Amino acid sequence: MLRRAHRGFTLPEILLALSLSSLIMLSAAQWYPILRSQSQNSAQYFRLEQLFSQVISGIEKNIRRAGFCAGACQGAAMTLARYPGEMPNSCLNVSYDLNRNGVWDGGEQEHESFGYRLRAGALEIQSGAHNCRGDRWEKLFDPQEVMLTHFRIQPVAGKAGAKLYQLQLTGFWTKRPAVQRTVTRLILGRNQ
Repeated sequence: MLRRAHRGFTLPEILLALSLSSLIMLSAAQWYPILRSQSQNSAQYFRLEQLFSQVISGIEKNIRRAGFCAGACQGAAMTLARYPGEMPNSCLNVSYDLNRNGVWDGGEQEHESFGYRLRAGALEIQSGAHNCRGDRWEKLFDPQEVMLTHFRIQPVAGKAGAKLYQLQLTGFWTKRPAVQRTVTRLILGRNQ
């Protein structure tokens, strides 16, 4: 029977393979923290945009409903103003006939008027609101988590007398100010 000489790797070949694999592992280890940081930032951007989009969807729904009346409602269906010290058009009040009784009921018990305002870096909401002042406003975001820099509703000229509004919301995470997002929507006011 023939014997073949079995030969493995030599010592220099093994050392060369180990040094090359070590270099590859070290370079991969240097890139891992960078990739992880970028991944976390992307997730934070996404979460912030999703949070803003949820809130804007609720405001958008109220703007679309503003002015609905099953009778002869009195007053303005939608008003834009500002809280003292804030930018113009950073407070929105909308009214619609939710219970279909032909009037826009006001007051604390009847929730047919809704207000949104920017105040000291926080977006606030109030049911039964008719102006931008008052003390029953509730914050929509935790101020220790999200800080708003911009909330604005701007009327835009539409075709054939249509009421269009541009709604813009800008803010950032308080613990990561570099993660900032702006969400803008164009909304058609249907009942105005």
